[in-house]
Amino acid sequence: MSHPDHPLLSVLIPAFNAERYLAEAIESVLSQDWKPLEIVVVDDGSEDRSAIIAESFGPPVRCVRRPHGGLAAARNAAVAEARGQFIAFLDADDLFTPGSLAVRMAAFQNDPSTEAVLGLYLAFHSPELNDQQQARFVLTKEPQRGHVGGTTIFRAEVFNRVGQFNELLTSGPDLDWFIRAKDQDISMRYLSDIVSHRRIHGLNMSLTLKETLSSNRARILKAALDRRRAAAGGGQS
Repeated sequence: MSHPDHPLLSVLIPAFNAERYLAEAIESVLSQDWKPLEIVVVDDGSEDRSAIIAESFGPPVRCVRRPHGGLAAARNAAVAEARGQFIAFLDADDLFTPGSLAVRMAAFQNDPSTEAVLGLYLAFHSPELNDQQQARFVLTKEPQRGHVGGTTIFRAEVFNRVGQFNELLTSGPDLDWFIRAKDQDISMRYLSDIVSHRRIHGLNMSLTLKETLSSNRARILKAALDRRRAAAGGGQS
């Protein structure tokens, strides 16, 4: 049942060929104790049953089908579809922890000036991996701080200030957007709570596009430094 004092929260899930894990991701949102919420799944031109799985849930899940454009384009499409005053992202292969949304939304209620609330994520090996496969992907046992997907809730108006995700970046668009948000002085509160579980299954973009991600990260950081220098007048002779 919806709480009369609770604003609508939109959970946005970009999905590309995610049929193996998508239902579990959606269920981890539906089991949350924050209401009202909507779940917007953007099927990014999947060639599997991802869209069918999302559509099978019905309200409060909505599925938007679009041609394949990559993660940044799918995120932008999801933001355009969101109706909530608050926005959270979840990758289609990851999971929210129990109480994840409520603990982050409480931080907004405690401090109305806060524009973004970030928690921690903990990585786990997907159960289908055998011992040999798990040994290939060494996990950090300590919780980690994420940028966008899974760990952060934003006020929706933040996206009007920061702008869209950079669709030219095949990897790293979250980092680029997050740095731009920091440069816009978005008020962020950091929590010590583990709010999501990141699934490691071997086909994660951070693993399959590792070299591209490393190269893009260097470009993103350089571009951010150049912007800051220009803003400070350092680019003038």
